[in-house]
Amino acid sequence: MKKIGTRLLLLSLASFLFAGCIFSDMETGRADVSVTLSLRVDVTNLPVCTPSTRGYEDPESDGEKMQNLRIIIVRPNGTIEHNKFIDLTSPSMTAEHKFEVAGNEEKTVWLVANESNPAVKFNFSSLTPGNIVADSVLEDQLIQFNSDSETIHFPLPMTSVTKVNVPGEDCSENLQIVRAATKFTYIIDNNTSSPLYLSKLKISKGARKEYLFPRITSSSSWGDYTDGGTTVTVPDGMLIENYEVPMVGNNEYYEFQKDCSISVAAGAEVKIDPFFLLEGKYTDGNSGGKNYSTTLTINGLDYFEYLPDLSQLPRNTHAVVRASFSKENIDLTVTVTVEVLPYGEVILEPGFGQ
Repeated sequence: MKKIGTRLLLLSLASFLFAGCIFSDMETGRADVSVTLSLRVDVTNLPVCTPSTRGYEDPESDGEKMQNLRIIIVRPNGTIEHNKFIDLTSPSMTAEHKFEVAGNEEKTVWLVANESNPAVKFNFSSLTPGNIVADSVLEDQLIQFNSDSETIHFPLPMTSVTKVNVPGEDCSENLQIVRAATKFTYIIDNNTSSPLYLSKLKISKGARKEYLFPRITSSSSWGDYTDGGTTVTVPDGMLIENYEVPMVGNNEYYEFQKDCSISVAAGAEVKIDPFFLLEGKYTDGNSGGKNYSTTLTINGLDYFEYLPDLSQLPRNTHAVVRASFSKENIDLTVTVTVEVLPYGEVILEPGFGQ
């Protein structure tokens, strides 16, 4: 009887302590539970400049889609919970995956697509689940150019970082990933009666480096805007107004140069294959907001113009530059227009820096 009584006492005490622990967890809302987190990742646009409705056709090539995707989930104390590399069966704008995670806490989710691109130098597979990683290890990663003619090749690297609140039950989140490049398409329009020959293209001022992950510092809501007298309503989302770059002031900007060999027949137009540069924030204090310029070498002569409507050059935007050449008397003149387009149709809800 004595042994049985002792056992009952111990069992009663254990039950009391266990109940006390559950009560304590319920009070704080931090019960240790495992939940399923379903993540859907979409390649999206990062609308920074004024939107456009002029209908430029810009279908994404396979190199502008995800070929593979890495999802890194980090707990509040910096512990890596998951590091999953997903090799997609075909280039895609969307990917989905489910994870078993601890509930009732805020995660940091890092997304990297097409990490095999030579511009990406960090070994993401070295981030082992269970180890601690400081945010700065990923935040400070850079993409850098070493020559004045360098561009980002396909498949384009894409990244994002988002805070995700995971409750104490199964949940799902839709996340966006952003191309870490700016896209340029040049159209040469020959309005003369003679052929034109383009031998070189320049852009001032390109950025020599950018952060691998976007650093968004401020944003506002989309709403109605007027384009050519027509009022357009943009769906709810965020318009990115400011972002950080690793350059200080106007240091480390350069003149990008691209050698060409393109003939444009009289009365014709030619679209140059798109190329991809780094985002930047160069400021030309004497240009009245026209911070970027271009020089085209046509028939052996240089034609210089500022790029209008391009006060900033953020990642994941597409600058369509049209250079229209005409004759005034015997002189060849050029008019340059720029249409700045965000990729895609999905509005980004940024998490980094917010």
